[in-house]
Amino acid sequence: MPRLLEELKNRNVFRVAALYLIVAWLVLQVADVFMSFLPLPEWLPTLVFVLLVLGFPIALVLAWAFEVTPEGVKREEPAEQKKTSETARSRFQNVFIIFSLVAIAGYTIVLQFIDTPVEEAATPPAINSIVVLPLDDLTNDPGQAYFVAGMHEALINELSKIKALRVISKTSAMAYRDSARSVPQIAQELAVDAVVEGSVMRVGDTVRVTTQLIDARSDRHLWADNYDRPVADIFALYSDIATEIAEQIHIEVAPVEAARLSKSERINPRVYELYLQARYLCDNWSPNEMLQGIELARQAVALAPDYAPALAELAMCLQYAAFFNFLNPLDISGESMSAAERSVATDPGLAEAYVALAGVRYYLRYERESSEQLLYRALELNPGSVKALTHLSWLLGESGRFDEAIPPTMKAIEYDPLSTVAKHALGQIHSLGRDYDKAIEAYSEALALDPGDPTLSYSLGLAHAHKRELEPALKYTAKALELAPDSSIYIGGHGYVSAIAGFTDEAQRLLDMLLAREEQPDYEIAVIQTGLGNHDAALDRLETAYEKRNSQLVYIPEDKMFDPLRNHPRFKQLLARLGW
Repeated sequence: MPRLLEELKNRNVFRVAALYLIVAWLVLQVADVFMSFLPLPEWLPTLVFVLLVLGFPIALVLAWAFEVTPEGVKREEPAEQKKTSETARSRFQNVFIIFSLVAIAGYTIVLQFIDTPVEEAATPPAINSIVVLPLDDLTNDPGQAYFVAGMHEALINELSKIKALRVISKTSAMAYRDSARSVPQIAQELAVDAVVEGSVMRVGDTVRVTTQLIDARSDRHLWADNYDRPVADIFALYSDIATEIAEQIHIEVAPVEAARLSKSERINPRVYELYLQARYLCDNWSPNEMLQGIELARQAVALAPDYAPALAELAMCLQYAAFFNFLNPLDISGESMSAAERSVATDPGLAEAYVALAGVRYYLRYERESSEQLLYRALELNPGSVKALTHLSWLLGESGRFDEAIPPTMKAIEYDPLSTVAKHALGQIHSLGRDYDKAIEAYSEALALDPGDPTLSYSLGLAHAHKRELEPALKYTAKALELAPDSSIYIGGHGYVSAIAGFTDEAQRLLDMLLAREEQPDYEIAVIQTGLGNHDAALDRLETAYEKRNSQLVYIPEDKMFDPLRNHPRFKQLLARLGW
């Protein structure tokens, strides 16, 4: 045995083994660094490790058989034929090897000490709230913005399925895109315990997502990982990330929630792209983009008739377009209802399917009770759905159930504190409830977040008008019309305020603009006629609006602007037909 050890030492086998381990460790570290920002497959580090392990015995055999000398590679001589004294070069190599091994061992021990939490007397505070910040697009292709935005929203939706976890909605998270604020600052502003950051790189039909979880209270990184998937397996990717985050923060996940998170069906990449593009465009709520979004959603449904998210998006986008008078409700009611019903039937566990069906039934069919139940079902499936919460807020407020409308509205604001939609919903509840000071406060807060949103200026102007504060009322309704000069809603609103302020010529001019349209907006015409005191003409238009299933009619039971008509028999009959 001593002779064997002497021979191993003489043939530099020990030295080669040590050098091999040092180089292998460095290779693994470099591979880990490149994995963090290149679209490399997840299995690559495992392959590198296996190859290094297989190469180790080969290196030892070669070290036994050969020696590297200044003259080149030679076959190794037996120990007795070689000098036993080490040269200065050999001693330097030995010192280098020993120093490197000690450094690696020390680094590993320190890293283990840092990564291993020290047991403290007090348990660290639980993580019960989280925000997923906008994902960085490493593809650097503006044409892929819809894809990255869709992935961001999908991750939020996945985490929102966990009832015990408060997840900030997309609108508020998007406010921090390109923000210079630190993680603790963002967390403090949104009142969350943890932050998820990440990036997306897409190469063809493969997508790579890098995510990291940060405890915002200590700014400590809790977890990070890379995920590579074909676009066809994108749902499995969302599920894996959400499940891993839930495990890392030790949040309680109910069995039914775990089942929803584990869904991993495959999807045609083209269908998914069309769906994301449709969603991206419809969320902008502008006429042209919304109509483009509808066409893309139709294409997605044509390619995949049973893809529930695309069906739900088509139904909602059609309903919203009808609400804003971009489309005739009678023209799209059947298509919208069919898409929503198919969405629910295809995927009974999809919260958005119930929101879509509730929206169609309520705004196009005036079916309040069934719509309300559908929204509660959506919230059972996804307690953090801001869309379901705001729809419920609208329905309850427009039904005169103001006290009941406040809790879902405040919860929507809690989940989406920077959302103008949720704050506008709060203002609408107060306005319909005749508490105009609170309405003005809520609308003003929303307008401060987005001064370019005409809906906010319009609603703020009407709240001032109902308080008989006509100067600011005219200012804000005029601003809304300036921002969206073709909108029949804002033309009608400014015409109404002009009429009650005594500017009847301006009101008549705006009324004539609406009457000149090929597709006359009956509800908005009725609004101006009411302001001008032409009650019979207003009632004629409201009745026509009902026949056309105009969505705006849900406001008339509570809106103050229709008080002059409230005791009229025809108005009471109209309310009865609406189900009030």
